[in-house]
This record gives sequence, structure tokens and C-alpha cells, in this order.
Amino acid sequence: MQRASADRRDLWPGDRQMRTSSEIRQCEADVAITVVPMGPPLPRWRRLVADIGDRRKPRVSVIVPAYNAMPYLSELLSSFDDQGLSGGQLQIVMIDDGSTDETAAILDDFGHDRGNVIIQHQPNSGWPGQPRNRGLDLATGRWVFFADADDYFTPGALAELADYGDQHRSQIVQPRVARFGTKHGGRRRTQTRARVSKESAFRSFTPHKLVRRDLIMDNGVRFPEGKVRLEDGIFFSRCYLLADRISVLAERDYYMVRGRTDGLNISRQPKDPASYVNSVEQIVQTIDELSVDPTSSRLIAVVLHRKCLKLYRGGFADLPDALKGQWLDEHRRFFDRHVTPAIRSQLDLLDQERLDLVMDGDRAGILAHIRSHRVHPADRHTSQGI
Repeated sequence: MQRASADRRDLWPGDRQMRTSSEIRQCEADVAITVVPMGPPLPRWRRLVADIGDRRKPRVSVIVPAYNAMPYLSELLSSFDDQGLSGGQLQIVMIDDGSTDETAAILDDFGHDRGNVIIQHQPNSGWPGQPRNRGLDLATGRWVFFADADDYFTPGALAELADYGDQHRSQIVQPRVARFGTKHGGRRRTQTRARVSKESAFRSFTPHKLVRRDLIMDNGVRFPEGKVRLEDGIFFSRCYLLADRISVLAERDYYMVRGRTDGLNISRQPKDPASYVNSVEQIVQTIDELSVDPTSSRLIAVVLHRKCLKLYRGGFADLPDALKGQWLDEHRRFFDRHVTPAIRSQLDLLDQERLDLVMDGDRAGILAHIRSHRVHPADRHTSQGI
């Protein structure tokens, strides 16, 4: 078991090759930001030396924050042994975030005779962002995958994801994910694509993705630390906008997301309206920073639909009156600052109606709209729209 590891930021030699004019034009159309050619190819001998150096470090580093993760943690650890990668190709970085159950002991037992495992123990940080950042500082793989301690991988998943990313020179690979337990919804991704648009990528902010480590490290991307809602969205919105190519691999289920029956999933904890809307605003600010219209308006509309207006499809009606008022106030101020006619035009008709009712502070109108168009939780994954 390793206790520390130096951070190396070697460049994968394939990234230095000249892109064709058609590839550059396609990237510009998809990304809507300036794409700069990456320079001439390396001489053959330098490519060979760089390739040998890259092969000496892991292909994939899996970063896992763990807090009181038993009994589910054992299933994740067992799944590492059947990923189609040798010990030298797979690095496992486990950050025990001050667990008070058997998690720390299980991790130490798992890593004591494995040279590809790094175990770090620390006082509880209260949220996954800081442990993931610490894991990034320890990881040395060409790819990183952010896993949760109560989920697990299906057999061969990491090898297939890395192979697909290498084949298509991707910087992010979104896997098909299956949800079980108390998680609502079906598979988010059902079709394999070598390249997806930024708009499509923005429909998934969960952390369970394969990402080129140099994309993260070279651009200084970090998770926000402390108790910050949507920390994954803040992180991945920046990664998506910086990436030249985002792919989806959906031939089968690669990662299993567990809905815990004990109610300890962070996503199940109550949301504070002010802090939640502040996180949405950070995502919108990232879009404004790294993208231009018409792409930026489409992306902001996706964020509004998924992270703001969906509350007014049904859940708002079940809130206490005081909390209804807090959400309305925060959303009205946020919409007033950021929603333009171009953004509004990218919303579907029902979302435009919801937006107008919120901007007017029309609580009775919102409740009437919900009664007419309510989407129940079990049906949300089948509804159409942005």
C-alpha cells in the first residue's frame, strides 16, 4: 500500500498531433469557443520515448471519498479485481473522510498488500469535494474516474471505458449508469457516441465519469470544498467546456449507483435555497466565461430546466409555506440577473410559463400550473424536454 505519490503531469503523445482543418471546424461549431491547433507532430523517437514513459504509470486512477460506507464499501472494493486492468494499470486512491464505522479498518485491510492502492485517513470534511481534491493530488493515472464508496463497477468496465476513450482521443467518457435501490429513473445514456455536444453533456453532472487527468490538472480544475451543493456540476461544467471531445459509451451498464435505504445519500439531504441557487449561479458564470452565444444560451437553458424550474413541476407544492417563499425569492433574484430573451427562447413552452410565474411571484398561479401539469417523481425520467 502506498501512502503518498508524486504528481506527474506527462503529456500523452497523441495530444500533440496536428488536428485537421475539418476537425477544428467541427470543434468550433460544437464548442463555440476558440480552438487552437496543437502544433506539429512529435518526431518519431520523441513519441516513442513519451509512449514508454506513459506506459510506466497507471492507465486509470479511481478516486473514492469514503465516509461510513459499510456495508456497501465491500462491494465496490470487490469490483476492482475484475476490471480488465492489471495492478500496474489500475491505481485506487481511497480517502477515508473521518469515518466512525468499520470503513477505515476495511480500507487498511484492503490496501495493506496491494502496491496499486493509496489509502489516506483524515478528519471529516463534511462533503465529498475536499477528499476528491486530495485524491487528485495523489493520483498519477492518465485517466481518472470519480466513484462513490457505496456504488460499484460492473466487470471489465474501466478497461472498456479507457479503451474507448483512447480509441476516439476523448477527454471525457460518460458511461451508461444503472440506478438501483431507492434511486428513481432509468439509464440516462442509451446510445454510444464518439462525440456528443456540450448541450448533451450538460444533462449529466454526476461525478461518475472517466476524465483525462491532464485536462483537470493543466487547467487547475478543482471541486469546491466545504458543504457546497452541486459541487459535481460546478466541477464538470468547467471540464465539459474545456474538453475538445466528450464521448458516451452505452453498450451496457458500466457503473451501478446505489440509492441507500438509510437516507444517508447526500443528494437526499434537505437543500438550502440560498446556497443551492448560489451553486447554480457559479455554473452559469462558468458558461458565460467559457462559451458564447448561441451555445451559452442553450447551456444556461439546460441548467435552468434541470436545476431550477423542475421544482415547479411538482415538488414545490409539497413544501412548507415558509420554504416556498424562500425558493421563490431566490429564484426570482437569480432569474432577474441571468435570464435573457435568448435564454428564455431556448426553454420549452411549459418551462417558459413556469419562469414567468416565478418572475411574477405568483404562488397561486404556480400551484394551479402544477395541478394541471404535475410530473410525478417515478415518471420524471421518461418526460421529454430539454
